[in-house]
Amino acid sequence: MRPRLVLHLVLLLALTGCGSLGGTSEALPTVVLQGGNASTLAPVGSGGARVTASGVVLPARQATLAFTLGGSVRSVQAEVGDPVRAGQVLAELENTVLAAQAETARRALRELTSSAAVAAAEQALATAQDALKDSEYRRTVQQEGYRASPETIRAAEAKLLLAEEEVDRNKARYDQASGDADKAQALVNLTAAQQRRDGALRELNWFRGKPSEVDQALLNAEVAIAQAALQEAEWYLAAVQGQAVPADASGVQLTRLQNARDQLAAAEAALAGSRLTAPFDGTLAALEIDLGDYVQPGVPAAIVADLSRLRVETTDLSELDVTEVPIGAICTVSIEALGDQAEGHVIRLALLPTALGGDVVYAATLELDSIPEGLRAGMSAEVSCEAP
Repeated sequence: MRPRLVLHLVLLLALTGCGSLGGTSEALPTVVLQGGNASTLAPVGSGGARVTASGVVLPARQATLAFTLGGSVRSVQAEVGDPVRAGQVLAELENTVLAAQAETARRALRELTSSAAVAAAEQALATAQDALKDSEYRRTVQQEGYRASPETIRAAEAKLLLAEEEVDRNKARYDQASGDADKAQALVNLTAAQQRRDGALRELNWFRGKPSEVDQALLNAEVAIAQAALQEAEWYLAAVQGQAVPADASGVQLTRLQNARDQLAAAEAALAGSRLTAPFDGTLAALEIDLGDYVQPGVPAAIVADLSRLRVETTDLSELDVTEVPIGAICTVSIEALGDQAEGHVIRLALLPTALGGDVVYAATLELDSIPEGLRAGMSAEVSCEAP
């Protein structure tokens, strides 16, 4: 790149001299030389200019993979250069215990969401609906002036009538009894019957009485409890059926179900941490482990790259020139190693800069319209883009 920069400088100096001979001066683009590394903005005839910069060929996508757990490598299921599919397991640690824990958690959740569990949840919901109706009815009756419903009062009246008849029968037996023993037994029976009659009478009188503030508060609380129980039953049935429930949903059964799901998620995450899995379709570009190796968590173990689509990223586009290269700018990319060129366009500009020999530079990413034969990731490139 330096010979081109020197040539541009010489041309600019010559043009400047010619302009002064004519007595007029024409503004020319400034040439920026920053240690021979920064991009340049060079004139192109009478129209616009072109920004030039160095670049490197990169895969469209690349991922560095690492185990999230430590352990011994049990299997390696791919080799460098192999094509891989998204989700494919590339290597695996010793994870027998983790697999068993995941299966146990899976069975527990399966039991809580089985057909029998769904049927039980539906039954619990129906029971909660009936309980709410009953409590609301009792409160409505009480608000109308009685402590009990007409049906309850009629039942209490019938109970009192039967109790009075029982008292009459036992009174007749007592009057007819002869002998001390028979008289004593008849008295015991009569007393018991009278106590039952008195209890039935008190119950009827209470039912017919006006409700107090305490009575009303108790029934309001009973309705509120029934409403909450119904809501929890609805949430639980929805959760068992796999439907979404609010984040603040509550209930003992629901908590138990959610705990089972959390335990399964944790077990599966631990199992996944013992495997290297390809995140997308591509090529296994690097593999740093072998069978039997002990690996530490977080240490890079493999690289998967999408080599079917290659891009070019600039390495020295200066802060003065980045404003001259908008998204969509058309560029020519020269690959020195191939002696070939390709057209491309800018698809992304870095939002944050990097430092290069004390200079501020921004990375521009180019999508190539065609891939030259033999192009490989890592090759250097020269990029020349049209400035607006």
